[in-house]
Amino acid sequence: MQRRRLNLRDTVVEALAVRIITGTYATGTALPHETSLLEEFAVSRTCLREALQLLSGKGLIVSRPRIGTVVRERIDWNFLDADMLRWRREVIPPQTYLSELFAMRRIVEPEAAALAAERASTTQIEQIRNAFEAMGGRSDHYSDDAIEGDVTFHRLILTASGNALFSGFGACIEESLRASIKLTSRPNIEAPDSRELHGEVIEAIERGDRESARRRSHQLLDATLSSLRKAGFGLE
Repeated sequence: MQRRRLNLRDTVVEALAVRIITGTYATGTALPHETSLLEEFAVSRTCLREALQLLSGKGLIVSRPRIGTVVRERIDWNFLDADMLRWRREVIPPQTYLSELFAMRRIVEPEAAALAAERASTTQIEQIRNAFEAMGGRSDHYSDDAIEGDVTFHRLILTASGNALFSGFGACIEESLRASIKLTSRPNIEAPDSRELHGEVIEAIERGDRESARRRSHQLLDATLSSLRKAGFGLE
């Protein structure tokens, strides 16, 4: 995935976040004084404070009187935030990262598909079908359009579940999908029935068959797991 260009504030945010996530700044300890951070990053006080506000919003830090800005305990971190997912991807072992995301998909996606079979509107089903069609057929090259279709397919099912909290897992699911696709889209690794299984999920949702939608979603995840193992990732 191409690394996005960062502005000054985001550069500070990412640098401090990575230090927190890796333990360079340990939980319960104060960040360096504002003066030190201003000197290191060569940014304005306003820029630094905006960066700290963003980190606070993700649960990483808190301002405490007479102590300063303190790293919060991991239990307070917003691990499902899209930026947090991206930062952790850069600093933890790929095996750990994929295992965590795949476990989340196992919990969320089959139930979301089951609910979508009961609740999805005609428009939502059409959108899911369009995303599936955008994936195209099995080929030697998984195009950018096919990747976007795959990601959209899964995120739309979360939305079609009618459960706003399931929809909130979208960033997590997207990170997992993009990481998985990058590893498994080669013809010698990709599960041969992956596209077909996507189609069976949408067909079950179209029929309003809750149990079939859940089962087909589980089977699709099984196929993804098989592909990841072929790629050298022994996930559970």
